[in-house]
Amino acid sequence: MRSAAAHTLPKTHLEALQNLIALEGEALQARDLTRLRHIAVNHPRQLLRMGHIIWVSRRGGSFTLSAMSSQLTLDKTTPFAQWMKQGLRRRIVKKASREIEQWDFDDMSQETSFTYPFRYALYAPFSPEPRLGGLLFTRDHDFTESELQLLMRLAQIFGTSAMALKLTARPKINLSKRAWLYSALTTLIAASFIPVSMTSLAPAEIISDSPFYVTAPFDGVIETLLVPPNTQITRGAPLIKFVDTSYRNDFILAEQGQLRAEAALREASLKSFIIDGTKSDIAALNAEKALAKSRKDYAQNQLNKTVLQAPKEGLAIYTSKAEWTGRHVKTGEAIIEIADPTSVKIRIEAPLNIGESLKTGSRIKLFLDSTPLTSLEAELESADYYAKSLPGGQMAYEAYAVFVPDHKNGSTLPRIGTRGVAKIYGSPAPLGYWLLRRPITMLRQTFGV
Repeated sequence: MRSAAAHTLPKTHLEALQNLIALEGEALQARDLTRLRHIAVNHPRQLLRMGHIIWVSRRGGSFTLSAMSSQLTLDKTTPFAQWMKQGLRRRIVKKASREIEQWDFDDMSQETSFTYPFRYALYAPFSPEPRLGGLLFTRDHDFTESELQLLMRLAQIFGTSAMALKLTARPKINLSKRAWLYSALTTLIAASFIPVSMTSLAPAEIISDSPFYVTAPFDGVIETLLVPPNTQITRGAPLIKFVDTSYRNDFILAEQGQLRAEAALREASLKSFIIDGTKSDIAALNAEKALAKSRKDYAQNQLNKTVLQAPKEGLAIYTSKAEWTGRHVKTGEAIIEIADPTSVKIRIEAPLNIGESLKTGSRIKLFLDSTPLTSLEAELESADYYAKSLPGGQMAYEAYAVFVPDHKNGSTLPRIGTRGVAKIYGSPAPLGYWLLRRPITMLRQTFGV
């Protein structure tokens, strides 16, 4: 074994004492725990030659490597850190050691494939209380008795400084502040039982209360729309013109067929006065004339349908002429909506998580995008039991609300198509539940509790 003097940096005991006192002064002047740990794992090398110095934090039987010499940061998940913590648990926890502990790494290296360049280790606790942690010193030769006393003194210095910094950072609450804290906590708990109405927000849109849809009477192609979108129309006003080429040709052919049937009937009638036996043909020709007239009337009716007229007055609502011009439509497909601007209601796209609030008669406050500073009062009229898929891919309940009489009879009804946000008021519930319902829902959906 080599002598301690060969590995001690100070040449005299006086210099060693001076270095120890200087190191103690640096520890006492450290402003925070991070700076103190940096001093503890790097500056003791002025006293003794060391391989590594590690600051070990402890909580029960669990160890954490908080700082290491010559390292700015220490990753606690590395194989080295796990291997070192395993050795600390074996040497310190299992032996219930409260004093300085020295061991040889060779025993641990034989059990695992991990190799460590330094053979000897010494753990010096900060105090006899084991939960405070300590300093771990490693090097390639063992420690002498005089070095044990020196390292124990170092651990006590840094342990005392660490406790002082923790007490400074977390001062005890005095009685007056503690009473104020308890009062605030009691008030908060009491306030959590105050009943408040459960509210939910959902997108809303103003729609017609009883719209009339102008639909295609047959399969065909739209030639043009005869009224601009969103204009007031009167009953009987032309709205839509279809391409009528085939229907007009059918009418001409039917008209010619009727003329032919009438001519044949007249000729047979004249012959009946001259030639006997021709009167029997008149009945068949009368039937052909009636059939030809029916074909002409049907063709006339179909031709008349190529120009659709407004069945009632109101506001003609559709997207744009460019979208409908030249478009092929099926029988019964809606083209134009005729709405009464004085009879409107609210369509609400309620998210799935507020389905319990959709009760008939529930109070609703509507905030329109066009008038964000004012609100309109309404009440829920109906709501679907099953959610529907929206154009954006989301699922929502479709609900409808009507304005309360004060707004329904007024002159400030919103325009059809205006969008906004509806605030739905549900059943009363404690304020604490109202504040925590969303976190509770997220926890249940995440963990299934």
